[in-house]
Amino acid sequence: MAILLKVKWVDKSDQSDPHQRIRCIGGDSRELQWKHTEAQAIESIERGLFAYYVEKDARALKLDVGLTADGKKYLTIQGGGRHPQPLLDLPECPNPAPVGSRPVKQA
Repeated sequence: MAILLKVKWVDKSDQSDPHQRIRCIGGDSRELQWKHTEAQAIESIERGLFAYYVEKDARALKLDVGLTADGKKYLTIQGGGRHPQPLLDLPECPNPAPVGSRPVKQA
């Protein structure tokens, strides 16, 4: 069974094509922050390792893998057509801590 992760931010490129704009997605899970490249997220979805979702208007929208006309895979919203707009509407990456690290608690 896939581990469910809520996507809270996205690292975008300056590409004009929306299918090429997402570089990384990320979020946090309790004390850990996570960041996956688009390629890692696509592979994780296809292999059933992780399932990702975004929250919009109090609804959970599941991420899926789309395919462009020229065969390039990209992240999109399940049932949302070809445009990954809910992902592109998320805030930019807040520079998470390195993978596996714990936040520093200040006294």
